Amino acid sequence: MDNDQSPTVVSPLALGGAITGIFVLIFSAIYLFFRSPSSSRTDEVKNESETSKTESTTKKSSSSKVVKQDTKVVSKFVHPWLCVSLRAHTGSVTGLDFSHNDKYLASAAEGNYEICLMDLFTDFFFNEDDSVLLWQTKDFNEKDHKHTRVNIEFGQANHVAFSPDGKAFLVNLVKENTIRVYKFEKRADGLPTNVKSVLDFPKKNESDVISIGIACTGKFIMSAEVNNKIVIFDIKGEVLGIVETHQGHLNYAAVSPCGRFFGSCGFMSDVRFYEVCFEKSNGNFKEIRRAFDLKGHNAQVTCFSLNKDSTRAATISKDNTWKLWNADVDYIHKQDPKCLYTGTLTYHIQELALIVLSPDALSAVVSIDDRMMFYNLSREGKPCEQDIANVYSETIRTLVMDNTGRYVASAAGRQIRVFHNIAGLEGLIDDLTETARTAKQLALKERIEEQINDARTKINKILNATA
Repeated sequence: MDNDQSPTVVSPLALGGAITGIFVLIFSAIYLFFRSPSSSRTDEVKNESETSKTESTTKKSSSSKVVKQDTKVVSKFVHPWLCVSLRAHTGSVTGLDFSHNDKYLASAAEGNYEICLMDLFTDFFFNEDDSVLLWQTKDFNEKDHKHTRVNIEFGQANHVAFSPDGKAFLVNLVKENTIRVYKFEKRADGLPTNVKSVLDFPKKNESDVISIGIACTGKFIMSAEVNNKIVIFDIKGEVLGIVETHQGHLNYAAVSPCGRFFGSCGFMSDVRFYEVCFEKSNGNFKEIRRAFDLKGHNAQVTCFSLNKDSTRAATISKDNTWKLWNADVDYIHKQDPKCLYTGTLTYHIQELALIVLSPDALSAVVSIDDRMMFYNLSREGKPCEQDIANVYSETIRTLVMDNTGRYVASAAGRQIRVFHNIAGLEGLIDDLTETARTAKQLALKERIEEQINDARTKINKILNATA
């Protein structure tokens, strides 16, 4: 008898089944690792307020003060100065901007990748959810918050800026490292609709873009990259000029609210401003020239802000101070800005500090990591009227104020929170009270008293609504 054993024969069907099972397990593991909540792709959708509902697009939660977000259970944020919390992005919010007419707030977010298994056995792909959301500010005090979702085709937007007429907006495309222009129409209720891409600017920035902006005059657009280069375009995308700031690297850059200047800050301890000049006779571009610097910090400046007419500026630095400046200078005749006040920060900056100055320069808001501080600049000592800790569970990445100084919006992670700027109203009351004290005409005093009473009424209305 032959004692040799014949080799085991594995049928092709069994082998195929085993291989298929292995692939199913691998794809399922990847899917569970990368999956994230997907958002609606419809044009007009509603975002449920955090004060009543979960920010989920598919399910409702209980009315408890605890909300489940992703896999973490966190306490719902509440504060008397909070106007509204908004959440509809599936990625981290990286850019915010109020329109010049204050009717809209735009938010841009990083792409959020999720695996979509079209055919479990044969195919899968990554779906990138990149969008800009346009919110109506008139809905901030309402229960529901409508917004228009704009999907960024073949790109990812991390910065957004409205045009002066409020009919278009710009985004920075991360992958292409360039600017794209979108125009939109308005429905009868004011909600943006029919949003269309109309222009892509030529690629001129080589490293990551940290900021974009457009002058309120509509005469130029700024694109600033981390490696010191700032490109100035006209509204058609033609390059007007390029500036190398030589500041080590850039932390922040912005166009001044008056539309004359743009500035930058970075690794160096100063802030540098440039004027974009045009011919008075025909309005043609003339030159970009160095205007003035803000010097006085002892470490790198992380952010700066100017008031509406660019006569005041505020800066914040890793030397743990913030400063208020008189920028109303004749720089052509070598006048330098003067520091009006230096405030010492109570908290050490761990990751990021931002600052925004109100249009009337009567208040300022500072964010340090996950907290926000509201300052009244009318009172002696520039007191912090409200220090709000743990606004988010992550570091605040963007901080903006509307063009009236009424709202302050910030974002961290997927959350956007809009606050009432009560410090601005208190600063206005203090400023008007001082004006009334020196006013000689009775009619003027009466008008000032009306304005003071109006500001007090607004404060009481806000606080009573949240009581």
